[in-house]
Amino acid sequence: MCHGAAVAAFPAVTLGEPIAGAVASRAYGDPGAARTIAILPDIYGCNPFYQGLAAHFAARGARVYLVDPFDGLGELPEATREAAFARRHKVRDRAFVDAFEEWCSERAVTGVIGFCLGGLYVFELARRGLDLDLVGLYGFPQGLANPDPLPVPFDYLGDVTRRHVTLFGAEDQAVGEANIARLAQLATENPAIAVTVYPGVGHDFLPLLDSSDAAARASASDALTRCEAELLGAAA
Repeated sequence: MCHGAAVAAFPAVTLGEPIAGAVASRAYGDPGAARTIAILPDIYGCNPFYQGLAAHFAARGARVYLVDPFDGLGELPEATREAAFARRHKVRDRAFVDAFEEWCSERAVTGVIGFCLGGLYVFELARRGLDLDLVGLYGFPQGLANPDPLPVPFDYLGDVTRRHVTLFGAEDQAVGEANIARLAQLATENPAIAVTVYPGVGHDFLPLLDSSDAAARASASDALTRCEAELLGAAA
């Protein structure tokens, strides 16, 4: 589940510049760039896949912050689903998003892209009406259990007015095909929700940029192009 290894489609992985504060991150690219993007990773954290993605957006002219929701919780003892979820459950979702919202204002962030858990946070940012370009991949419209839970997206998405883009694989067993279908139906009723569902791929499909399967690679490439258009605008 979710990403890990670097992909050849992105620049060589670098750690970026560590930025301390209420929200920890690593910075990439020109501090004076017109676009500032925050990346919210999945439960495995700021691994080489996200470092490469940050370098990719930076190479396209953006200032990029790879945000660490797990700061202070230690490194994963092993790259397993069980270890990742054990650490994830220590994050207080509402408190984190509260801090992240303020941090976005301080850092003059113009766009946020979130994956899996980060995709859930993107739904919440849309609910709060933040004036940001918002992109979520494989987020959970049914919500996720947490000691400090966020509102369940399905409970509010019908009334959201902040435009946001969400991308899914049609065979996503983690989010659930029924949940994706329900979200797609909501999108037909609320123009603020822009949903794209890619056939033939599942949950963490963006690393398929390196796939030998031409159809899967095309879906991942189209998704990346969509992310660039939303987050980089004219610079894409």
